[in-house]
Amino acid sequence: MVDCPTPKKRRKGNVNNQQQDVSRKETQNGTGDSAVDVNENKRARPKHMPKFRLKTAGETSSLSTPSSERIPLTLTDIQYVLLHSLLGNLNLAQPPRWYVLDKCNNIKQTTCLVLEGISIQHWDKLQDKFSKTKKIFEDYVEVLTPSVYEGSLVQELALVPLSENEKEILIQKYGSMNLALEARKDLMIMMRAVFPITGEVNEPLEISSEDKFPRTQLMLSAWQLIEESYPVPLKGKLESAYSDYVMTKDQYMPVTDKSPMFGLDCEMCITDAGSELTRVSLVDEKHNMIYDSLVKPYNDITDYLTRYSGITKSLLSEVTKRLEDVQKDIRELLPADAILVGQSLNLDLHALRMMHPYVIDTSVIFNFTGERTRKPKLKALARELLKLDIQSGKNGHCSVEDSLASLKLVQLKLSKSIEFGDAVHTNREKYKENFKLAIAKEYALSIFNHMIEQKKTSLVVGCDNITGDYYTYLTQAKESLSSQFKKVKPKRVKLKTVDGVDEVISSLAESVKEYNFSMAHLKLDIDSENESKQIEQIDNWIQTVWSSLPHAALCAVVFGGTSDDNGLAMIKIKSSL
Repeated sequence: MVDCPTPKKRRKGNVNNQQQDVSRKETQNGTGDSAVDVNENKRARPKHMPKFRLKTAGETSSLSTPSSERIPLTLTDIQYVLLHSLLGNLNLAQPPRWYVLDKCNNIKQTTCLVLEGISIQHWDKLQDKFSKTKKIFEDYVEVLTPSVYEGSLVQELALVPLSENEKEILIQKYGSMNLALEARKDLMIMMRAVFPITGEVNEPLEISSEDKFPRTQLMLSAWQLIEESYPVPLKGKLESAYSDYVMTKDQYMPVTDKSPMFGLDCEMCITDAGSELTRVSLVDEKHNMIYDSLVKPYNDITDYLTRYSGITKSLLSEVTKRLEDVQKDIRELLPADAILVGQSLNLDLHALRMMHPYVIDTSVIFNFTGERTRKPKLKALARELLKLDIQSGKNGHCSVEDSLASLKLVQLKLSKSIEFGDAVHTNREKYKENFKLAIAKEYALSIFNHMIEQKKTSLVVGCDNITGDYYTYLTQAKESLSSQFKKVKPKRVKLKTVDGVDEVISSLAESVKEYNFSMAHLKLDIDSENESKQIEQIDNWIQTVWSSLPHAALCAVVFGGTSDDNGLAMIKIKSSL
């Protein structure tokens, strides 16, 4: 056990989301983004001109958002927009989560420049050296560097969604791929890098006799934990945001289909420091209440939120248990492979100021609208699926009742099917069938497969220290298509190795006239003594590439980050205006 120090009295405004945390949990029906883009260019624009803009998730990752509140994107997000620009809406199972790409079918060409070894820190420190780049781009988003979770930048950009069969294989192997996640990632590797998970699963995975499919399929991935604003022990900016959080265990065991589930729910009040914990409840799979405790906040309570929490002044008057006592109890109670179940459980974990790797969120796995941004209330889910009337009393909610309802909902879904109660998944199944009818084949392994299948040409250019990494994906793409279409010669997908970085840039600039997709990838070694000159050179490269692009081309520049700092991405469609 680690010592959990008594928290100091927090200053006002130090707790994120404060009163909105509680009301959002009860009314989480967000429609996503405003129909009006307040930053939209007011100048006249041809009706056919494609346009890129950020949605709410994109704004949250934008450098215009304070670093303490910023949630980085992943390279999967960047890859998604590249595919979207190349293939139009054909490759989309659901709308992009972080951007809007209007009139994408009118994009003439897509170019991507990847600069590995340069980070957001270089951008912040030497912004005056990026004078040309800043005149070109308006949108800058922070991107999680793969080195944080021992990933490969090439793999992150090259691999794209797999077929359902291939997804099933990965789920069985790693046990942590949520069906809402559209991108193929070695998710357990990322989870292991983020959380202290030790040991291997040596026994074959067996589904519980009561379950129709593995419960691990319902878990949020590490990528989704970040997306859904769960507290995660990442390096970088988020590390300081969660510096006073504790993990539910010092070490975790790998999750399996036999890992136990526990329903969790918390009630909160408003203090002069924000939203704070007043009650926490845990139930096990046999529907037994195994933990239920009132908690006394350190700060003065300004609103007991009785209408939501059921907590009153008299209930807390004799309570002596504090937040660190509850944290200690939970750490001792939960096994090392516990799966926590709850409705919008990120809010409960923030209230507990705790982090946990294995989570099933009923607001994510159930959906009535077909849109992930429109989350159902727990009361509605219980009424429609369990035929239970919860949260109906005048004395507020009961955390035991809510935690049990969430657990019962997950158990019901496990007894039915992965599609049960989830219109998003149903829409994906319909989309998959339409996709098969349209092109008569499943998703391929890499971005190059997609381009070959849609008769797109592509070029990847780099020095010999990077092109070898892409060779595997190019070879797989060509072999895959040759086996599927023996009489069809694939269109050009070319890999070009050159001697120097300047030749990489010139080759990229020349290629935009011949290829639908052009990508240059450079591994850079930024020398602290000469970094100003190196950044000026990079600024010139970006200007050279941009100047070479035709009208209505999409350009993406990605700083791959370093082992210490995240990267960033900038995206824009070239307009003649």
